[in-house]
Amino acid sequence: MRNVIKECVTFVHHWNETLFSFKTTRQKSFTFESGQFVMIGLELAGKPLMRAYSIASANYADELEFFSIKVPDGALTSELQKIQAGDEVMLTTRATGTLVAGYLQPGKNLYLLSTGTGLAPFMSIIQDPNIYDQFEKIILVHGVRWASELAYQQEIEVGLPNNPFFWRHRTR
Repeated sequence: MRNVIKECVTFVHHWNETLFSFKTTRQKSFTFESGQFVMIGLELAGKPLMRAYSIASANYADELEFFSIKVPDGALTSELQKIQAGDEVMLTTRATGTLVAGYLQPGKNLYLLSTGTGLAPFMSIIQDPNIYDQFEKIILVHGVRWASELAYQQEIEVGLPNNPFFWRHRTR
C-alpha cells in the first residue's frame, strides 16, 4: 500500500476496560501539526484495515501517541486493543486535518471541549508552546461518564506545567 509506513509499538497503557493509549516509534521524516490525524491500521486477514486517529503526542515528540476506545466487536479496535510493545501498526505518511492553530480564530481564550477519546487532538494542542503565544488562556474541558475515563489527568496537571518547552509561559 502506497503512502503507508509501519511503526513499532513502544508502549501500551490500558486506562480502564474501555480506553487505551499506545505509543509508536516515529520516523524522523514524519511531521504533523498539533491537532492533526492520520490513518492507523493493522493487517487483518491479509488486508490492511485503517481508521482515522488523532495524534495525541506533541509535534516535537520522538514518539507518536494515540488514544482509543475499546469496541469489543469493532472491525479494527477489537484487534488494536490487543497490541503490545514490539508489535507493528501501519499509519499513513501524511497527517491531515483542520483542527490546527492556523485555522483557529484569534481571541483571548481558547476553549477545548471534548468527550472520551475526543481528548486526543487537544492533548497535542496543549503541548504546543506556540498555542500559548496566540491565546491568553487555554481552557480544556474533558467530559466523561466515569472518573476512570479521565485519561491523561496526571499529564495535564503535573507533566504539562513542568514541561521545559513552556518555561517562557510560567510567569503568566
